[in-house]
Formats: sequence, structure tokens, C-alpha cells
Amino acid sequence: SIQTLETAEFVGELTRGTPTTDLYNPCPGHQTGLAGEAFTDLINTVILSGCMLSPPCTYPSSIGDDCSNRSIFDFIVVGAGSAGSVVAARLSEVDNWNVLLLEAGSDPPMTSDVPLFYRSLVKSDIDWDYTTMRERGLFNGLIGRVNRWPRGRVMGGTSTMSAMLYVRGTRRDFDNWAADGNVGWSWPEVLPYFKKSEDMRSVVVIQQLTTNSYHAHEGPITLSRFTKEHPMARLIVDAAKELGLYALVDINSVSMLGFTSPNYGIIRGGERVNMARAFLNPIKTRKNLFVIKNAFVSRVLICPSTRRAYGVEYYFKNERIPRVVKAAREVILSAGTVGSAKILLLSGVGPKAELEDKGIAALCNLPVGRNLIDHIMFPGMPVTLDFGGDEPPLTPLDTLDETYEYVTRRTGRLSGIGLYELMGFLSVDEDERPEIQLFFLFSSKNETGEVEEFYKSIGLEEDLFLQIEAMHANDHVLVPIPILMLPKSRGILRLKSRNPKDYPLIDTDYLSDPADLENMMLGIKYVEKLLNTDVMDKVNATLRKIEYPGCCNIPEDSESYWACALSHLAGTNHDQVGTCKMGPPSDPRAVVDPMLRVNGIKGLRVADCSIIPLPPSGNTLATAVMIGEKAADLIKMQWLPGFISTTTLPPFELQNTSYTGPHIQ
Repeated sequence: SIQTLETAEFVGELTRGTPTTDLYNPCPGHQTGLAGEAFTDLINTVILSGCMLSPPCTYPSSIGDDCSNRSIFDFIVVGAGSAGSVVAARLSEVDNWNVLLLEAGSDPPMTSDVPLFYRSLVKSDIDWDYTTMRERGLFNGLIGRVNRWPRGRVMGGTSTMSAMLYVRGTRRDFDNWAADGNVGWSWPEVLPYFKKSEDMRSVVVIQQLTTNSYHAHEGPITLSRFTKEHPMARLIVDAAKELGLYALVDINSVSMLGFTSPNYGIIRGGERVNMARAFLNPIKTRKNLFVIKNAFVSRVLICPSTRRAYGVEYYFKNERIPRVVKAAREVILSAGTVGSAKILLLSGVGPKAELEDKGIAALCNLPVGRNLIDHIMFPGMPVTLDFGGDEPPLTPLDTLDETYEYVTRRTGRLSGIGLYELMGFLSVDEDERPEIQLFFLFSSKNETGEVEEFYKSIGLEEDLFLQIEAMHANDHVLVPIPILMLPKSRGILRLKSRNPKDYPLIDTDYLSDPADLENMMLGIKYVEKLLNTDVMDKVNATLRKIEYPGCCNIPEDSESYWACALSHLAGTNHDQVGTCKMGPPSDPRAVVDPMLRVNGIKGLRVADCSIIPLPPSGNTLATAVMIGEKAADLIKMQWLPGFISTTTLPPFELQNTSYTGPHIQ
């Protein structure tokens, strides 16, 4: 039963009382006696344990098919993603508030719970599958000359298909937000909201006095060590030590600069914990929380005379006529950097001339979509090496063994994300903030592994993909990926038309600022230094040149060559922010104020990564959750007289995070 699936602690419990006759038996009359029972119980265990991955009982049920009895709620939250799930959960803590959560997708597939399979979710049914525009000097090595932007259209949003990494950024990231006029968003003021949601279970982190005080242990987000460190990780960390960089126990404490492995992720018992599972599962029967899945929100309803948001228009499933629900207090957009900006524009909130050009009445002239920022990666430095001897590739039996280990114990290779868990953070100047992040991919010789899966997921052109495949014929392949963390370049998101089903037009303008290109070059040079260490020399690490069309006559390893390579493969690291920028009243680029209220519109807030004014020096999932936590308190402060947040400042002295180690040059 569903209840049994929900309460079982070990897959073996699932076989108790399960009739074996429901299974297809390829040899009837043969599997008899104790041996037959043992084999059938084993098969039952394996099959039924799959039911424990994203069972239908995990998430709140949808009222979409039966919502005629209620059309008005106190609060409407749009998007059950990394921030929206938090906002809805926290607002529904107030018993007399009725909260409606609208989600364009439905429940996650079981594949999303298995950490190693996260890349297979790109271009799946739960992916919005956004793409950028063609841009001059960008994406020349990608299919269609566009950059794919995977975003989650599912309960949990992009936290359901991401790499499960938890990175907050540095103290200075958030102090800079406050210095820009965003009162209440300094590091001491946001750290409690990071901690509020956290359930740190890494023993190594907890036991360190310098790191434990930065974490908490009773929140809904479980942070656990990946169960199996990749053997290549230690080699890379040793090479980094040779260059003077530190090995870190925890990147979310005193300093981020250095390399960390084994790392921890948002994982509980070997399974992904997406934000809907973390925040909504424990309260799924709460009577004042209502969820409608498969609800595609087209616009916020705003009264032209009062400039007040009073509801939301949405399409349910495949219905052609939109439905309307009303909000007595507020509408909160948590549809993400792309989704929230698009909904605002369709609602008449945005650049006046652009809206009128699309036939949309402009209710409020704001720079929606005009501050698009993204972390930019460059996966164009494949390396061949002799690592681990000449072990044969995984056989079909090995794969079955790995699957069995995961199915029965939630351990082994499937419970991790491969070498991608290893992260390095580098500074190019006298600053504690890392300008460059490093990720790594690795696949063994003759094995279709994470390297090929990664390049397929970004849409690498076939000719370039065949070059990567050819490298695997004789060698192990390592791909270091430098990522620009603090870009100065800004892109634009615009409407294609007034049709809500049309995807927006996305111009990234990646690397358009000369400082971005300069810092990316420093990241490339650091990778080259890493490959020239004694540690890497012992495994014959060799940087392989990809034959990019148009780059063949440029001297190899020159800045001109790397600039040409960047024009082919530089692309998103899936951390888009800023399209609904937060700022004080004096900021002409601001869309929302520091209380997250949309300027000029009453009863409307935005709570997701679109409000981020300056990019954090880390992946954005943790920041999205923090924003959701803080947004809920800001709303309670407005509507609950005398409300005092239970989130208090940390009971410890924040340590000096100034960095005195080496810098890349």
C-alpha cells in the first residue's frame, strides 16, 4: 500500500505479505520450494523498492480537478520550486491564512531521486527547455547555435533536476547587496535564514569547531556527504596543493577558497531531497495549504486604477480557457529568473515601450528582464591521462550490481554524482571572493560515462562530440571546467509576443565585458598550471586540442585560440539571476524593493533568484531557499501585528574571512 511505502525504512520490509503471483514468471512450474520463494522474494524486493522512489504519497495532492468551491485565498504563490515551496510552507504556518500554491508541472519521476541520473532529466518532460537566442560570437559549437537553459517544470522546480550541490557564497557577496541599499540583506542578516532550513548531517563538518557554528541541524534540508568519493578527486586535490591551494572541509564556513572533496549535497539516505519534498512533504495534509499542479500561470491580475494585484490567471492542464483565482492579501511570484520576469511582462509590468509594442497595456514602467546575470562555464579543455591502470570498462553485470546495491542499500555509484562533486574556488586578486569556480568530469576508457552525458546535455555539435568520443577509444578523459562566478556582463530577457505560451527571447551577452574575458582566461591558465604539476605529470595528463571550425589556423594555446574556443563552447552554468532586481528607491534598475514588493504595484512580491542584484560566488540553490525563508518573514511582518521572527542572529562571533593564501594570475 501507499502507507507501507511511506513508512518502510528498508526495502526488505516491502516483501512482507506481498503476493508473488503478481510477478511475471518466465518458467512457471519450475520456481518452486524454498529456492523459488527466495528468488521471487528477491525480485519482489528489487521491483517494489523502486516504488519507494518518489511515491505518489510524497507530495501534497492537487485540488485542480475539484477547486470550484474555492476561488479566493489569502495568498497565492506561483511556482513550487526552490523558493516557492519554502514561501508556501512558511505562510501556511499561520492557521487562519489560506495559501494556494500553483505549479506548472506535476510530481517528479522516480529518476529524479537517483543522484547519478540527474543529467538525464535535461530535455525531459520536467524540463522547461528554454534556449537562448543566436548571438554573434557565442555558441558556435552547440546545436542550433543556441544555449540550452534547463529549468524544472515540476514540484521542486530546478532543485528536482540539479546536481544537488549546496553553496551559499561568501560574506562579502551579501554585504555588497546591503551596501547597494538593500537594507536587511547583509551577511549577518541572511545567515540565520540559511541556517533555518538546514539539517547538516556531515559528521566531519559538525565536528569542526570552525565550521559547525555556520550550520544547523533541525531544518528540512538534509545535507549529507556523498557516500563514495571519486578516486580521481584525491589526485586533483593533491595537484592543487602543489600550487598552494588549501583542501577544505567545508566551503560554507570561514573561506571558500580551495578545493573540497568529499563534498556534501542535498541528499538524504542516498536520495535527492528537492525543495518540495523537503518543505511540503511534512505538511502535505495541512488544511490551509492548497496546491494546484499542472497550472500554467499566464499573468497576474492587476487593477489599473488602484495598481493592486488581486489574483492570477492560469491554464489548467490542456484547457483552452484560463481560470482565475483571487488573492485577498498578496500574490507572490516564485517562478524563477525566467518565469517571474515573463509573468510580470505579460501582466503589464515592464519597459513601457516594449510592452506597448507587443500590444500589452503598460501598468508600471519597470526594467523587468534588464539585469540578466549568469555564471558562465567553459567545458572546452578535455584531458587524456593514464589513471587507474587498464581496468576494463563496466560490464552489464557490473551495472546490475551497482543497481542492486543502490536499490537495496541506497549506496554505491548511483548515490553520488561522480567527480562533479569536487569543486575548486579561486581568487584572481586580493579578495576573499572567488572569481573562478572549477568543476571536473571524468570517464574511463571505452566507457560511456559522465563526460559524454554532459556534452549531450549541453547540445554539443556532432563533429565536436565525435572528437570527444575518439579520445575515449584509447584513454581516460578528464574535463576541467572553469566557471566565471562574478561576471560583469548583463543580458536581457524580452517577450516574443503577448501569447503566454511563447517562450521569451533571451540574449545573454556572455563575456561582452572585457573584464569577464580576462578573468576567464585566468581560469584557463590555472587549469593549465594544474595539469603541469608533478602529480598530473605522473599520470601523463595531456591537454587535448579540440578542432573547432574557424580556430584551426590560430596558434594553439594562445589567447586568440582560447577566445575562439570560448566562442564555441562558453555557456550557462545554470545560475541565472537578476531579471527582477532588488534595490532601494534610488536605484533606477530595481524592480522590487528590499521587502521584495514590486515597485508601484500593491499586493505583489517576487521571491526567487530573479531578485538577486549581484551574483553570489556560488551555485544559487541555497540562496534561493534563503530568499524564500526571508520572504515569508517579510510577509508575516506586514500582515501579523507584533510578529517577531524566530530566526535570530547566530550565537557566535563571525570570524574574519580575509584570505591570505595564493591567488591565480
